[in-house]
Amino acid sequence: MSTDTDTEGVSIADRIVGAWELVEYSTTSDSGKVDYPLGPDARGLIIYSADGFMSAQIMRPDRTRYRSPNVHSGEVSERSEAAGGYLAYSGPYRVDVDNSAVWHEMAVSLYPNWIGDNQKRNVRFDGDMMTLSSDPLVFRTTTLSPALVWRRTTSRSEQAAS
Repeated sequence: MSTDTDTEGVSIADRIVGAWELVEYSTTSDSGKVDYPLGPDARGLIIYSADGFMSAQIMRPDRTRYRSPNVHSGEVSERSEAAGGYLAYSGPYRVDVDNSAVWHEMAVSLYPNWIGDNQKRNVRFDGDMMTLSSDPLVFRTTTLSPALVWRRTTSRSEQAAS
């Protein structure tokens, strides 16, 4: 399957728009070992708007709840654990058709070092599934290839009709 258009000739720019639910977030090491940074049951959403903005939220589902009901009153250890199990950023995006990629500009991010970054995600479609991957990253002494598999969500009106 071509990555810049699907079998019906729909471009990446048109096909990517909408909401997608996380199916799997994994990294594969240069030795072939597969790991799940936020666990095998990680949950998430990524949304691409038609006017060029995106938002990604990914979390480990078993994060411990704060003892306090106030969102800003968690203990330092609670906030650290909660943030350690969460990945979030949003900002403009642009499609790079020539390289079958989408570039995410981190306007806001839970991880402050990403703010202002432009990061490339390679895009591959298969039916209602989309895989986003990045070029290999060196982490300590290991080279890792991250991949996130997403399934297109059904619209709220489609959910209500079923």
